[in-house]
Amino acid sequence: MNYKETLMWKEINETPRIFGEIRRENLEEMQRLVKSIKASDATNFVAAARGTSDHALIYFKYLLEVNSKYTVGLSAPSVITLYRGKINYSNSIVIGCSQSGKAADVLEVIRKGNEQGAITIAVTNDKTSPLAREAKFHLYCSAGEEKSVAATKTFSAQLYIMLWLASELSDHKENLLYIKNLEREIENLFPEIDALTTKYAQKFKGMSSGFVLSRGLTYSIALEASLKLQETCYIQMKGYAGSDFYHGPMAMVNEETPVIIYCANNNGDEEMQNLVRDDQIKCIAKMISLNAPVLLVTNDCVLKGRFQKCNDAFINFGAPEEVCMFAFAIFAQMFACKVSCEIGNNPDSPRALNKVTITK
Repeated sequence: MNYKETLMWKEINETPRIFGEIRRENLEEMQRLVKSIKASDATNFVAAARGTSDHALIYFKYLLEVNSKYTVGLSAPSVITLYRGKINYSNSIVIGCSQSGKAADVLEVIRKGNEQGAITIAVTNDKTSPLAREAKFHLYCSAGEEKSVAATKTFSAQLYIMLWLASELSDHKENLLYIKNLEREIENLFPEIDALTTKYAQKFKGMSSGFVLSRGLTYSIALEASLKLQETCYIQMKGYAGSDFYHGPMAMVNEETPVIIYCANNNGDEEMQNLVRDDQIKCIAKMISLNAPVLLVTNDCVLKGRFQKCNDAFINFGAPEEVCMFAFAIFAQMFACKVSCEIGNNPDSPRALNKVTITK
């Protein structure tokens, strides 16, 4: 199957346009929401989602906790839906994320928040969905209908909303400026990422299992990239934070276990840059020492070409770590789409999966 004929590929390529739509669609609602949060005494978010949407909220957790006074706790919806838990959300901000807006368990978390007087937020791609109607505030992905089962443009839309909200709450002016220009910046990267993913999809198409690693602000891409390979290619991939990977899973690595590592250039002060880069170098060197086929995806020119036995996918994108996440997401999506087609799968219709999954 030609990847360019897939819905997944076409929807990935719609991503840059969506960013401008999101700003126009949500500007007034975002201003109302941020004003309401800042006027409240609440400093803790409770975040509820499943799958890809959960990965977007993990990104939000790191963004907010790194740059602001707020904390973000990831909800376990079954505490409410199955165990009738006695959680009190009254002093929290409850955010539920679902592309379809039909996630029944996430909806129950939002309802519980409403009952207890919490600020409730829904992030969906459907204005008329149950979740959008239930929450006090709705941030709209404005991505248009996504027909391929694998979420691509909607994930990027969620990331955009999370970066925007976190930047507003933390008064992060640099990131707010990046948000305004992101449509053009990401569109300019498409030919480069297209060429890189074609090269490495050919090289890694024979893998049957492996790992995806990252850490910190880009940790959620390890989870999302592994999910995309699982659902479109039926490859047994698992995403980990590099720090967690040393606590057991690393024992499974050998010369037949590919490890994909996402490393963003940290634009903090010199001390922070050194800490982050030293951690990345340690992780890459360890995987190479175990003879694993390593694919390094990075925008850090210091890491490019540093390791002789390493496949470098260098993306020429000088954005800070939290913004580089968008380039990494496009890489992960294109890579999965191409590997899927290379091995004869249809990435638009993974076996046993539906576009909308409703859990309780």
